[in-house]
Amino acid sequence: MRATFTQEQQEIGKTVGSLADGAGGTARDALSGPWRAPACDGPLLRDFALLGVPESAGGVGSSLIDLLVAVEALGERLAPSRFPAHAAAVQLLCGDGRRTDALPDGVLDGGRVLTPAIDVPGGSGWADRSSPDRLARTLVPYAAQADGVVALGPDGVWVADPARVTARQSLDPSMPLSDVALAAPERTRPVGTGAWRATLVVAAQLCGVAQGAIDLAAEQARTRRQFGHVIGSFQGVAFPLAEAATARKAAWDLTLYAGWAVDNGRPDAEIQVHAAKAAAGRAAIFAAERCIQVHGGMGITMEADPHLFLRRAFVLDAWCGRGSWHRRRTGELRIRARRTDRA
Repeated sequence: MRATFTQEQQEIGKTVGSLADGAGGTARDALSGPWRAPACDGPLLRDFALLGVPESAGGVGSSLIDLLVAVEALGERLAPSRFPAHAAAVQLLCGDGRRTDALPDGVLDGGRVLTPAIDVPGGSGWADRSSPDRLARTLVPYAAQADGVVALGPDGVWVADPARVTARQSLDPSMPLSDVALAAPERTRPVGTGAWRATLVVAAQLCGVAQGAIDLAAEQARTRRQFGHVIGSFQGVAFPLAEAATARKAAWDLTLYAGWAVDNGRPDAEIQVHAAKAAAGRAAIFAAERCIQVHGGMGITMEADPHLFLRRAFVLDAWCGRGSWHRRRTGELRIRARRTDRA
């Protein structure tokens, strides 16, 4: 794979970041009022939903990495946008490599907003087969604000109109969550790599959250003074931030490699996806916690922003399979691969 971003990918990141910066709505606004779509929602859903969609599904042949770059920029700014959830739902539909028909009308031009319903109540990962209720999904993001749901079940994926949506209290109000009861599908299609692709969208968001928390903490470390020195000069501040930056870089590199591996049908793609999601969740939570510590006593108050990053990190880490499940799954697959190599 390429070791650097292309000029087009750099422009995607800059453009999406600019849209989010000028959106107006913020994660803090949702703490004191209902969620409202930020101004960037429309342009993102209309102009960027094609990213990562194969030509066979109506896309323009854009790579999955193009989409990950866009989503990472939104995570860095904690944008309360439906675009990442919609993009994950679209990727869930794009996983069947044999697909020759286009995606549902309006999905790629902002006319119809989707959200993925992947985890099941009591489950630990993708469409847990042990669940007694295969038509129920819990903690579905933006379910009440979407036009439809892309559900993942043991038999495949399908697009559904929820029979019932029950709002839940989200730790991050800028990412509203709901429990959803689904109608029985008339027809499902193979999931293929769809779950992997959707999971990488979440991993990219987490990498962005980690970067945003690191940037906020670094700004505090450069400007806050104690004992006649900026606090960033103290090892107790600088070293944890260096660890956070290292963890974030490793998670982002792993996420990009996993995206390339999925796009190119590499045999290690599944392992890399699980490893990327686990690493990204851990990096985001670690960075947000370090950001709170760098801000000291002010960092644990509602008035300061560090807790906004921690809220988003916790919610995203639990989405598309908890980080603990992905770590365990990574280990299982690596042990299986090693046994196969020895056989």
